[in-house]
Amino acid sequence: MRIPGALYAARGRAPQNEKDVPFQEILPLRLKNTVSGKADSGSDVACLQEMGVLFACLKDNEFVEKYCHKEISQFQNCYKLYMDRKFEAKKTVNQGIVQPGNNLNYKQLNKYMRRFPNPQ
Repeated sequence: MRIPGALYAARGRAPQNEKDVPFQEILPLRLKNTVSGKADSGSDVACLQEMGVLFACLKDNEFVEKYCHKEISQFQNCYKLYMDRKFEAKKTVNQGIVQPGNNLNYKQLNKYMRRFPNPQ
């Protein structure tokens, strides 16, 4: 009896033999003791939902602001809350407090990694 080719495809590709591909170390296999701050300089968007609602209201009312007081106040409250949170986060970073968790910035990571350096 012949087995259809579709049954072979369901299993996927066979793994490659490790002896056929020798490992070549190009860079040393250890972490550096510092982290760059390039990734933290990304753009963060605040209050995108409120901004969309505000622009929709302004478009429907031919950009007359007096008809969109509720949306304008919601957007301003959201932005004020965002700036307060950002200020508090910056204040804790400047104090040098390392809080446990996965939301550490590069300064906190560098401070933590100085406590446990990699051997050279």
